[in-house]
Amino acid sequence: MDGGFKFPLYVCLDDGTVIRIETSDRILYHLEAIDIENDEYLFWDALARPLKVVIAKGKVTGLEGTENKITLTQALERYAEQLGVSIDVSDKSEKVWVSLREAEESRQRRPGLFSRLFRARKT
Repeated sequence: MDGGFKFPLYVCLDDGTVIRIETSDRILYHLEAIDIENDEYLFWDALARPLKVVIAKGKVTGLEGTENKITLTQALERYAEQLGVSIDVSDKSEKVWVSLREAEESRQRRPGLFSRLFRARKT
């Protein structure tokens, strides 16, 4: 089924977020089949080779080579920029992925409207 592609897969979502999928059975855990069929995501394997996930009857049936409009490096650069961090993504090692995960975790969430309205005032 994998066509020689190596996991993990990297996926650029429509909002620019890049996620990693460790095994083929986790693809539909993270993504919806209809969105994959509609080419809403860009996929690469562990070696940064662009690929397409093939869906039939709502199930993953294979992985095929394709061409993406951007490279994995470009997707990672854009995602790092979106996170507001500077990461050397030319290194294809696990270090890039770890740096992105750390940036996500350290990113502070702004309090929502209700949190701001109802927060306790310190006196």
